[in-house]
Amino acid sequence: MTPSTSGPSRPPSSKTVLYCFSCGHESPIDGDWNVRRAENCDSYRCPDCETTITDRPRSFPGHADNSSYCAGD
Repeated sequence: MTPSTSGPSRPPSSKTVLYCFSCGHESPIDGDWNVRRAENCDSYRCPDCETTITDRPRSFPGHADNSSYCAGD
């Protein structure tokens, strides 16, 4: 039996999509979010309503500390 080649025409959803809980905006992590870079974290804000979506710790080459603390928390 030959497997079917028909299927959805779009690729499966990526796990790196961020969603704004305030207005419903969604975009990939590297999409249209407004990113404010601080010394130790990046703050992602919605381009539509300016809600802060997440503060993500920045990683530095050769830096072993992977703590999740961010000054904006």
